[in-house]
Order: sequence, then structure tokens, then C-alpha cells
Amino acid sequence: MRKITMLFIFAAIFFSAGTVGADEITLSGVDSRMTAVTGIVNLYAIVTDNSGRIVDSLKAEDFTVMDAPAGENPGDLAETREIVSFTSSGERREGITFMMLIDDSGSMYGNPGGDRAALARREARNFLDSLGNSMDKAGLALFGTRYRVLAGPRTDRASLYERLGLSAPPEPEEAYTELFASMVEASDSLRNEKGRRILILFSDGENYPYFQRSGEKHPEYSEKTFAADDALAALQKEGITLYAVRFGPRRDEDLAHIALSTGGLFFDVNAEEELSGLYSLIRERVQAEYRLGYSPGLTGARETSVMVELSGGSSSAVLNYPSGLVFGEPSRGNQALLSLLVIPFVLLILFILSRLWRKKPGEPASLERLRPVGGGNLTVALESGKTLISPGIAGAATTMTPAGSKTDVQGGGTLIVEKDKDGRWSISSDEGVVVNNRKSESTVLENGDVIKAGEELIVFDNGES
Repeated sequence: MRKITMLFIFAAIFFSAGTVGADEITLSGVDSRMTAVTGIVNLYAIVTDNSGRIVDSLKAEDFTVMDAPAGENPGDLAETREIVSFTSSGERREGITFMMLIDDSGSMYGNPGGDRAALARREARNFLDSLGNSMDKAGLALFGTRYRVLAGPRTDRASLYERLGLSAPPEPEEAYTELFASMVEASDSLRNEKGRRILILFSDGENYPYFQRSGEKHPEYSEKTFAADDALAALQKEGITLYAVRFGPRRDEDLAHIALSTGGLFFDVNAEEELSGLYSLIRERVQAEYRLGYSPGLTGARETSVMVELSGGSSSAVLNYPSGLVFGEPSRGNQALLSLLVIPFVLLILFILSRLWRKKPGEPASLERLRPVGGGNLTVALESGKTLISPGIAGAATTMTPAGSKTDVQGGGTLIVEKDKDGRWSISSDEGVVVNNRKSESTVLENGDVIKAGEELIVFDNGES
């Protein structure tokens, strides 16, 4: 991965491509999570004047959005795209979700001149103070050898203050720094949060992975070592902006690249007094964002470059984001490619619907293996009690059995399907469940939901179709 000099970081933070004396625009985030459903990509932008003050009076017509395949110059090859939704600076009605990710490795404790772990907790508390009674949510996670969520995103500030005190100097085997792995894990922790999501990272150094440095298998990742590209891809996929604060003797320049590539900033802090107010500054910056929803073109590329330009071309900013499957405005000559991408998904939906339509009303709810491994289709009726789904391992077939039967094998990864007191079917697992490609600890099932179990897909039918 390309290294970034501190001079470049300084320039990226304080300057953009514009004329002297004109307003400057910065793209601070791209969220394309729901583009396949809505046909809209949300862009977040900040505009400042030549003194660095926020400009909050612009309208949708003051912005132009263009996109092109990543690697090309959007200004040369891109087509202008329609802005279909617009929220002015500072007028967003929903809250912002912040996840504070704090380095809890061995090097954070017992340092000459101050305990960096204590400083990180102090700044986190100050940040919580700044949230006040707003709708903003905050979460807290620590990382060393492992990633630990102390509190998922919430508006309850009291529980967050309490859990900030749970960090303690780690044992030697827990003292490594899985910097990039923690960002991948944090992206997953924020996956189901709606709206604007920000990851604030506090670390004193560089990636120091367990397997690579100890020669032993990681207790969770085995022999896998996460790279900076893994962290960046996870954040971009989820549309999360990273703000990274480094305070310590070692520097991981890839961290700056990740932050800037997601639209965030990198703060290289050398003295304790420089930490004061940084977290609040980040929140104020996010609150000042304009949100522009635009209808993208189908670039045919895995990654898209989007450029937002202020009226008159006085300033512009560019970010890349993963294209995925985009139902937006077709680019010239790409209608055939759009059809090729859409057809498999349409066929899958029709197949699921055909399975549901053939059932007679009044039949019991059921689960059906849609893509069976190791045998033909298997359907299980859900009549009462719990049903356990045990994902197959190493190519073995997934099993679905009533809880308490002789074949009941409940272990790690087992999915539990049961009816609640209101008559709704739900699914849960200690290791999380993936329904309709969304992961959560538990979820209420709706007719036609697709459950991922190991290598197989299972369709839920509520019996009322």
C-alpha cells in the first residue's frame, strides 16, 4: 500500500483543489450500502471558506456530482448525475452513531510522562460530555490481541461512563495490537446501525499482529493476519468514516491512508495538551456535513470514483467507493451489463416466491434448505417449541431438528428458531445470525426471509401465504 508523508496529510486536511479565496469542499464520506435497493448513494460533504469557517447556507443547486470507474479522472470521463435528495449543513434530523475504538494493548499502560490508556479514557469521557442529550448514539470497544465491545451504540450515557472503567493492563498474550483486525470488527459492529456512522480510533502505535509476532495461532483468527487493505475495504463497504488519533512513539502511516480514503482525518498528536477537544472537533465537523443523495451510473467497475464540485468549479473533491450492484442511471453502453447483473437476482427471487406460492394457506410455518449440501431439499415444519439449525462443517449437510430430540446437538454456531408470546417467529444465535445478508444477534422472521447457515441458504415460510 502506498505510504503517505505527513506533509501530504497536512495538505489533505487543510487544503483542497480550489482557487485562492473561494469556498473549499471536502468529501467526508460515501454510503452505498442501500444502493441496490434504493438506487441512491449518499455523499457527505463539508464546505469551508478561506478562513476555515463552516459554510452552511448552500443549496442543492450549488453542487454538481459526477462519477466514473475508479482509476479514471472523473473530471474527464464522468457523466453528471442527478442529486435526488439534499440535507443542508447542520439540519440533519436523525442522530449520528459514533463508535469509540480504543487501543488497549500493553504499550498503552505505564508509560513515562503519562498513562496513554488513562488519557484515552479521559478524552472519551469528555466526548460523551459533549453529546449531552442529543439523539447521537455512542458505542465503546477496546482492542489488543482481541476485539471487545464494551457497549454497543446507545443514547444511554451513564452505562458508557461506567464501562469506560473496565479497561486494565492486559496479560502478555493479550497485549498485542491487532490494529487492522479491530477496524474490520468495528465495521461489523456498526453494520446494522442506520444513518451516519463514525469510527473514532485512538492508538499509540502500529499494527502488531499476534500470529505474525508470536508465531502462535491467534485465538480467534488462527493464522490470518489482517492488512490495511482489509480494514479500508470493510469501512468503505459499510460507508463508515474513520477519524484516527495517534498518540505515541510509533507511527503506522497506513492508518493515515485509511482515514483519508474514507473521508476522515488523521491526527498525529505529540503532546498531551494537543488531545484536548479533538473528539468534540470531530463531532462538530460531522454535524456540519451536507448530505447529497445522488443516482449513480452503472460503471461496470468494482470501484467508483465520485466527484462533487461547487458551482463555478471553484473547488472539487473526490472519493472512491465499492460499486457493488447499483440500480441507478445506466451509463452509455452499459444497459446490457445491467441486465446480466440483474437477471440472476430476479431468478433467485422468483424461485423463492414459487416455493411460497405453492403452499396452501393454513399450513404450518416451515424452513426449507434452498441450496442443500450433501443431499436433496429438506423442509422442516415449525409447529411448536424450538428448532435448532446446525450449520454443516467442512462440506457436511446442515441439519434442522426440534430442540430436545435425540439428534439435538447444540453448540457454537447453532441457530435457534422459536415463536414468541405474540406468535412471531424469531431466530437467534450466540455467534450472530445472517438474515437477508444482514448480521445481528437475533431478528424476527418475515415470510420469504433467507437465512445463511454455513454454506447453505434456508428460506422461512410463515405458513400464511
